[in-house]
Amino acid sequence: MYNFVGKSSLLTLIISLLLVHPVAAEDLSMPEIHATVAVQSEFYFGENDTTLGYQVPGNKFTIRYAAIELKGELEKYVEYNLEIGSASCVGPGIGIIRMEAGIFFKPFDFLKAGIMQGHILRGFELGEECMDVLTAEKPRFSKTLAPCHPTGAVMKLNYSFTEATGISAEIAYLNGQQKGTFDEEHDMNLGLIFHTPISGLSVGGFHSDIEQDFEYDGKIDKASRTGFGFNYDAFNVHLRGEYYLGKGFSSSYPDVTSEDLEMRMFYIEGGYKWQTGITAITYVEPYVMYQSWDKGYNVEGDQKYTYITTGLTLGLGSPNTKLRIDYETPIDSPPDTYDEAGRLIIRIQGGY
Repeated sequence: MYNFVGKSSLLTLIISLLLVHPVAAEDLSMPEIHATVAVQSEFYFGENDTTLGYQVPGNKFTIRYAAIELKGELEKYVEYNLEIGSASCVGPGIGIIRMEAGIFFKPFDFLKAGIMQGHILRGFELGEECMDVLTAEKPRFSKTLAPCHPTGAVMKLNYSFTEATGISAEIAYLNGQQKGTFDEEHDMNLGLIFHTPISGLSVGGFHSDIEQDFEYDGKIDKASRTGFGFNYDAFNVHLRGEYYLGKGFSSSYPDVTSEDLEMRMFYIEGGYKWQTGITAITYVEPYVMYQSWDKGYNVEGDQKYTYITTGLTLGLGSPNTKLRIDYETPIDSPPDTYDEAGRLIIRIQGGY
């Protein structure tokens, strides 16, 4: 997934060389520079369960995300991107790292192919940056379903039939999650989104074929991921929902192997953005998300966890500066399991 900037990386080296390589002025444009910073407080509400070994996380301040991204063209038919920074979802104590990078050959405006590290088109929610989704955080099952920033060969298609309709498609052949190579493991993904004639409405889905050693026994297991859903974003209304089916996960169930373990997940969310006309607080956007995660769909008994998230986003003076107040609470869990704590996030994030 992520690699330290200090480690040798062929992809980063290529980008660095290309950035300093002399190119004719008419062929080289200045890169776009994007910067995003998000800081937050996290508060947890619940009780420890000493019998089952559950301890409520401690309250803390966090630099949730801080990164700088460069995007531009090296030649008429070559474009690049490079993002470095830090994010708490990578893990505690992780410093400045390379978060995304890529070089693409773009023979047509609607088609490009290259090698990249970054988000893959696995539907709507999983294909977006964490800072750009409606809620403060993506659904809990996101990382179990797919890695955030894999590396591999990618071909992207974005074609418009009319001003309202078009398709976005992506084919990716990615390194495996454990060894970071594609010799034995791999992650192949096909994603497709159709932008409908209805303003703001898109539908789409994806399918991933995965080979990975889930049992850590030296034998490669087969796995798959499939998802489909819709996204509506128009007239200040945001609605989104997706359903996922997966087979092949690390299993702790004695009667089901990792290769056979199946999961089912879905979420549905909605929000409405009120424009206030006030300079200091430009908009107010309340939202709600419901999510369900069946961690053992083919395991005997109930293995389903459900959560609800409610929140409020305030625009602070500009479209790129926000105050988020986000509360997620568990609704239901299987019998004889501990009650998870609720989580309150108060975040300020800004971008340039």
